[in-house]
Amino acid sequence: MIAREERYRFFDGLMDELGCVMTLLAHNADDRIESLLINVLRGTGIRGLQGIPVKRERYVRPLMFARKSDIRSYAAENQIDFREDASNSEVYYQRNWVRLRVLPLLREIDYNIDTKLLGLAQRVEAELPSYNDFISERKLSINGKSENSLSVSKLQESKFPFTLLREILVPHGFSSDQVFEVIDLLESNSGSIVETDQARVLKDREELLIQPKSESVKMPLLRFEDVNRNELSSFGAEQNQALIDSELVNKDELKLRHWKNGDRFKPLGMNGWKKLSDFFIDEKLSILEKEQVWVMTYQDEIVWIIGKRLDDHFKVSESTQKVLKVTADS
Repeated sequence: MIAREERYRFFDGLMDELGCVMTLLAHNADDRIESLLINVLRGTGIRGLQGIPVKRERYVRPLMFARKSDIRSYAAENQIDFREDASNSEVYYQRNWVRLRVLPLLREIDYNIDTKLLGLAQRVEAELPSYNDFISERKLSINGKSENSLSVSKLQESKFPFTLLREILVPHGFSSDQVFEVIDLLESNSGSIVETDQARVLKDREELLIQPKSESVKMPLLRFEDVNRNELSSFGAEQNQALIDSELVNKDELKLRHWKNGDRFKPLGMNGWKKLSDFFIDEKLSILEKEQVWVMTYQDEIVWIIGKRLDDHFKVSESTQKVLKVTADS
């Protein structure tokens, strides 16, 4: 797999450098049959039944119609030298194992198995455009309330949740077995997770949330500005800003951290304490949104839930003379 990725990276770079529109690859009909069987062994969906496609983006395989035996005969008749990779005889590799062990057994059962498998791959490839249109339409029907979310109830009502989830999740590194685990999430408790090295799917109330792991939660950058009270036309502030009574804090001691269970504060405009977990429920934040919340503290007291709410104790009042204006930049 590493060698394959390096090959395509090399070809992509060469095409860009030389201004070429495509690269022709030498895969043949036998390669396609072997790929189809390998995909089946890996638990493929419908798309994998085409084996190797004849065309993929800038890559075209013009020899896909030809069997390997025909190519060898042509080379012999025309005295064309070719090189046989020594690793082709090692059954350690999955493709070689399929070629040298599995296919010979299948041919003993049905001498015409190669033709049948090749025909299957060709039929699937011909019907894939219609399948893709169908899947694209059905994907829209299970979308949740926000981007990268899926509705649990709509998936439960679907006649083919596995197919839809597989099409959505395989690009994120999920295997077929893990897709079945995601289906189990539909009946699980909120907060349950299935994850790969690339992404995770999380059950949050009535939705499944898909989050690429590359989306790290970045710490906001805070900017401070001292403002005279009489320069303010109102006590209102932008969502990413907080107005604080300067006499109540030393800005050099203000700190940032993630919120944690047990945190509490007095929301602006209220007298009583409120747990942040309860505040998030009132704000209808998803689990992923809660993970991205930062709080600014002063001497271990929460001053501001960044972008959400100021603590009432630190607010600007009529008696305030100096104001500390804090802006959080993402």
